[in-house]
Amino acid sequence: MKNLAIIIPPRRIDAPMLMSCLGVWRKEYNLRIFSVDVRNTDGMAFENIKAHDLEEMHSECFDAIAVMDGAGTKEYLWDNIDVIAQLQKFDKARKLVAGIGLGSIVLAQAGVLVGKEATTANSVELVIKLKSYGTIFIPDDVVTLKWVITGNGKDVEAFAHAVSIWLRTSPRQTIK
Repeated sequence: MKNLAIIIPPRRIDAPMLMSCLGVWRKEYNLRIFSVDVRNTDGMAFENIKAHDLEEMHSECFDAIAVMDGAGTKEYLWDNIDVIAQLQKFDKARKLVAGIGLGSIVLAQAGVLVGKEATTANSVELVIKLKSYGTIFIPDDVVTLKWVITGNGKDVEAFAHAVSIWLRTSPRQTIK
């Protein structure tokens, strides 16, 4: 079974989006949720979901990484050097790197999207921000390029399924 690391902000996450993605991914993958400040995730209204400290993540143990959306993503994950370093490790190893909504900006900040097509929420501010990192903005719901997937957040299930399809069909061997 393949392993998926999910990065969430410690506060103000888009809970319905996360739950929708988890609903698709739970059936097929080992999931582990990470946050940059786990002390602040204790108050989240998710049953049976525990976030681990990002410092505990070992990229070699995962086949893919996904950065989730929410107002807290901008506050806690944008420009976060630890998150950026993890994304760069996955990208360098050609493991799946995915971001949805504001999470796509974090991928751009990590340099994962330079010269590549990607999407994010279609607002002037976010499109300008995405392009400022050398990304080619595409107004599609989901953009998949090799080992990089971005979603704008409008069709969450399409994003979750794109991640699942990549994990199912990727020629990489399952990490044990």
